[in-house]
Amino acid sequence: MKDTHTYHDMRSALDKNKSLKRCLRALMFLVIVALLAPLLANDKPLFCRYKSAWLFPAFSWKRTVVTGDTSLNYNMGKDWKQLDADVILFPPCAWSPGTLDPDNAPRKSPFDKQWLSHKNGSPGPLPLRYRHWLGTTQNGQDVLSILIHGTAIAIGIGFASMLIAALIGVCLGAFAGYFSDYGLRLGPLQVLALLAGIFFTYFYCCVIRGYKLAEAFNEGGIWLILRLLFLAYVALKTIGGLVWIAAYIERKLKISYRFRFPMDSLVSKSIELLNSVPSLLLIIALSAFARPSYSLLIIIMGLLSWTAIARITRVEYLKAKNLEYVIAAKALGMKNRRILFRHILPNVMPLILTQVVFGMGGAVLAEASLSFLGIGIPHESASWGSLLNEGRDHFSSWWLVVFPGACLCLLMLLYNKIAMELSKFRNS
Repeated sequence: MKDTHTYHDMRSALDKNKSLKRCLRALMFLVIVALLAPLLANDKPLFCRYKSAWLFPAFSWKRTVVTGDTSLNYNMGKDWKQLDADVILFPPCAWSPGTLDPDNAPRKSPFDKQWLSHKNGSPGPLPLRYRHWLGTTQNGQDVLSILIHGTAIAIGIGFASMLIAALIGVCLGAFAGYFSDYGLRLGPLQVLALLAGIFFTYFYCCVIRGYKLAEAFNEGGIWLILRLLFLAYVALKTIGGLVWIAAYIERKLKISYRFRFPMDSLVSKSIELLNSVPSLLLIIALSAFARPSYSLLIIIMGLLSWTAIARITRVEYLKAKNLEYVIAAKALGMKNRRILFRHILPNVMPLILTQVVFGMGGAVLAEASLSFLGIGIPHESASWGSLLNEGRDHFSSWWLVVFPGACLCLLMLLYNKIAMELSKFRNS
């Protein structure tokens, strides 16, 4: 068995693993569906020709458009289906998740007769291109459109939350395994600089820029994640800069006294403390103190999911620090930061990726469980768990359980299969 794995070794092994390639292709297909959801399920047409004017409602941010003597509202929902257009093309699913269809409510089965009201108010058979292929919900929402748009929530929550968890877990686990309880020593000025850096970054991020952070929490979405990553970058740079300046002053003043920083014990005790309480209960408790938000759920799940990654990273760094290539790097005078992240990290990356993929599956299941319980994300959000929640109250509406349940099982199987194939690479 090799002690190290290079990027090219991993690439060649992945190319030979046909099962993993098939799973990655299936996952990539779901990612494409999530990215193109507004073009796959939308009650606005992709384009239409109305009164000699070409309109592109699905691609436009406008609220209204004037054609001749008529003003059209771009958000008029199912009225687009009643428009007397010369040419009109809808997406494959001609419904948005939030669009209500009272003509096919409540809970129309995929095999039931479906109706569409004409302009004169008389109902008629729903044309095939507008059909609810997977049925409707209690309010007449299209199940297929919810499944398509819910793919973005399922994949996005798993990826974003595990990205946060991986950043925390890898850093803490690497420091705990490499330095143990005796390897990390700080001088008195460095300790003061560390405490001052934590205070100043807290004051800047939570007091001076607190209103911006509150606005980001209210807005949610990708802006909250980007703002938090920016604040984390500012905090790390500030703390690192102050500690570096303090170390430089200590060298000039020839201060040799050092405080021992028990990194391994602190990280291990933190892991034991978080693992002593079920994560789902912690998420439910923390979610009860704030308004349901997609972004807040990502942050909470990321902050509670780093323990498994940190534990594996710690064990691997404990093994790797005694290997020959690490000893040689120390003998050549390389800095600890370079040894940590340029020499050891690439060699333990397969195990970390395996745990991250397993965690993504767990995050998807946790989000579906919270949505099933009616908490976690806003009720109006299109998620697979919200369909399961509605199906719980109406057992006869089998399509509200079968279709989202099948999507959830498929995504979980893909994540688990990818993780298992990645673990085989580590053992090869």
